[in-house]
Amino acid sequence: MADLARQTSAETLDIDLGPARDSAVRWVADGVIPCAAIGVVDAAGRFRCDFVPGREGTIDLRTVFFLASLTKGIVATAVMRYVDEARLEIHMPLEHYLPELAGTDAGAVTAWQVLTHTSGLPDMPVKSMRQERPTYERAVQFVHESHYLTEPGTVYSYNSVSFILLAEVMSTLSGVPLDETLALRLTRPLGMVDTTFDARPLRDRLLPVHGIGADNRVVREVMMRFLASAQMPGGGMFGTLGDLLRLGRALLPVDPHEPGPRVLSQAAIDEMTRNHTEGWTHVSEDGIEREVRQGLGWRVPQRHWSGSPSAFTHGGISGGRLWVEPETGFAVAFLTNYWKAPIEVSLSVIDEVYRTWP
Repeated sequence: MADLARQTSAETLDIDLGPARDSAVRWVADGVIPCAAIGVVDAAGRFRCDFVPGREGTIDLRTVFFLASLTKGIVATAVMRYVDEARLEIHMPLEHYLPELAGTDAGAVTAWQVLTHTSGLPDMPVKSMRQERPTYERAVQFVHESHYLTEPGTVYSYNSVSFILLAEVMSTLSGVPLDETLALRLTRPLGMVDTTFDARPLRDRLLPVHGIGADNRVVREVMMRFLASAQMPGGGMFGTLGDLLRLGRALLPVDPHEPGPRVLSQAAIDEMTRNHTEGWTHVSEDGIEREVRQGLGWRVPQRHWSGSPSAFTHGGISGGRLWVEPETGFAVAFLTNYWKAPIEVSLSVIDEVYRTWP
């Protein structure tokens, strides 16, 4: 696994990815997504990957994708390092760590409420973010000046901008900006060399996100500059299939014979990935009431999805997903590059991995 980021093919894990690839091929052939990258890794670091390049030409383990809300899982994992070290209490009001929040609604919110999307604070609309391209400082100001829409800890409402509060806490505790904090506390120890808010140095390997009006090279450069500056902890990172597999392996139970790099204790991982909203429901945008199965930053799969009760996952609006299955000991990374790609795409690929897992 040490050379994963530099490899372009993998034949070490004994699993047939043919059915998973066939599923991705159908989605690409139907024009639903432009391409697909699929990877599976076990706790010992054995992995296998396959790729459906579609209209993108050549893609491999080092191709850079926009991760979107997969960023939340990455940031949550970094946050849990402070919890693991007893430097952050997830039920403590955040004004305890950020005195400048004293007296504000945001100051009374806890890390638990941000991570479970129950802060009661308003989100910044995606359309507004695309049009205004707010700076990191503007996002901080937006949250600081926000007022509750609902009482904290009582209603689930998916919220990306509130993760800026966790970013501020981590930066305060570490004494360095968010990007450096994540590098020191998470990505560098795990060897996630291409996971970043600033994709400009990686532009030669970066795929554009289709379906959002960013196909023009000038527009892409403007968006990259904005994302590099905004450092959105709720959805602004870029990364590769290789890096996601590294993270997936680090979140699996340790293989006693081939232990890999980790940043969290097993107790912290278990706490982060269990269902913290048992019995809660939420009415989605399609008007359907669904069960809320929310971990700390990560999500517990819906009951009708594949996976054991201990599985956890997170996806992104550009179609990517990381799925970790502790019970049978594997993680699946899936990446593509289409805005609002249907969730069924990644889930169908993961279903096939379950069917063929040894």
